[in-house]
Amino acid sequence: MIPGLLQEYPELSRVRICRLLGLSRSESYRRPAAKERSLIEAIEKIVTTFLGYGYRRVHKELLAQGVQTSCHEVRRTMREEGLSLRRARPKSITKSSALDEKHENLLRRYEPTKVDEIWATDMTLIRTRSGRVYLASLMDVFSRKIVGYALSRNPDLILALRCLEQALDKRRPQAGWIHHSDRGSVYTATEYVARVRAAGGRMSMSRPARPTDNPHAESLFATIKKETIKGNQFEGVLDLEMTLDQYIQGIYNPKRMHSSLGYLSPDQFEARHGEVG
Repeated sequence: MIPGLLQEYPELSRVRICRLLGLSRSESYRRPAAKERSLIEAIEKIVTTFLGYGYRRVHKELLAQGVQTSCHEVRRTMREEGLSLRRARPKSITKSSALDEKHENLLRRYEPTKVDEIWATDMTLIRTRSGRVYLASLMDVFSRKIVGYALSRNPDLILALRCLEQALDKRRPQAGWIHHSDRGSVYTATEYVARVRAAGGRMSMSRPARPTDNPHAESLFATIKKETIKGNQFEGVLDLEMTLDQYIQGIYNPKRMHSSLGYLSPDQFEARHGEVG
């Protein structure tokens, strides 16, 4: 209604028309009921698929689908319809050991310029009906792609090595690549360090009691738990593994947008940079 009146009476401002009609300025921007419902349904479909998407990513996805709307309108709609989610902060469960070799935090001096220059890793706890399960993951910092992940009942060296071997089987980082982690004993263990170095890698570790020194792994676990774990009940390792496989291989790597990647998914970002992993 308002756009039509603005065209018909160009001498009147939007504020003047709103006063004459007894409307607030914000109400003048509202879509017709049918379009409003269509927008809500489109947003609901996106946040159901990508449970951790904030309004900016939802807006980008809507534009990619051909839905013309503003970022402000998406934010308002998500807030009014209860579609905005609060962020949770994960906690690392690996413990440091005073006996193991320690390493400098190389992420304070280096920024990746291509894939497989820096990998970040950590472990996190996930509860199932049959007990605790631990997830280890490795992320390529440049593309945010999950290049390795593994599950186990124990947060031990075996789990860390399984995750690392999976990543090394898929990718071939050049000599000098950086492996970044916290100072947990599984990562400072002689066998683990030797495997990284045998693959041409350099060890990098967070400073003591500084979880913010491993932000990529922290952010990844927050995303996984919010978009896959929260609200679900898993019977055990196999049930959880199937869900994570579907999420990582079907959504996170190929489809999930990252603002740091210009709202591309990890696979799209690597393809744009001519990288295949």
